[in-house]
Amino acid sequence: MHADVAAPPALDDTDLFAQRGYLVMRNLLSRRLLDIALRYYLSHLKVEGYYSTNERTRALNRYADALGEALFPEIQPLIEARIGKKLIPTYSFARIYTTESRLTPHVDRGACEISATLTVGFKCPSLWPIFLRHDGSDLAIELDVGDALIYRGMDLSHWREPLTSGFWCQLFFHFVEADGPMTAHAFD
Repeated sequence: MHADVAAPPALDDTDLFAQRGYLVMRNLLSRRLLDIALRYYLSHLKVEGYYSTNERTRALNRYADALGEALFPEIQPLIEARIGKKLIPTYSFARIYTTESRLTPHVDRGACEISATLTVGFKCPSLWPIFLRHDGSDLAIELDVGDALIYRGMDLSHWREPLTSGFWCQLFFHFVEADGPMTAHAFD
C-alpha cells in the first residue's frame, strides 16, 4: 500500500455483527460461575423428568431452566453493547450433549432472531466446534468455557458434528430485536 493511501478503518464489533450476522464473545461469563452452573446441571441428571430428550437431537434438554433465566440480566446488556442492538429475551435453553447426540444443520424459529450459545463446561479431549454456514463457507467456531457465539439463528445455518467422547454442556439465550419484526415472540 502506498504511503498516501489510508488503510480502511477496522470494523468494530457492531459493524462486524451487522455485516456477518455473528460474533464471538470470549469470557462472557466467568469460569467460576460456570463451574457452579455445570455442577448444577450435572446434579439434575438423575432427577426424573428434569431433562427431556427427543429423537432429533438425542441430547438432554431443559427449556427455560431457572438458572438460565436468572442469567439473562447478566448477559443481555453485554451482548447489546457488543452488537449495537436493543434486545428482548425470549427464552433460555440448557443442553447436555453426549456421544449419542446429534445437531444437524438447521436455522431457528422466530423466537431465536438473535441467539447466544455459551459453553458451560465439558469433559472431552478437546474443544468441540459449532459450525456456521456464512457466505457459502462452513466455519468451525471453538468456544471454551465462558465463550459465546452470538448469531442470527433464523438466518445462519448452524450445527455440530458428532461428539466423539465425553459430554458437553451448553446454555442458549434467545432474543428478538426490540424494534424488529419478531417482537410477538418476546418472553416466549
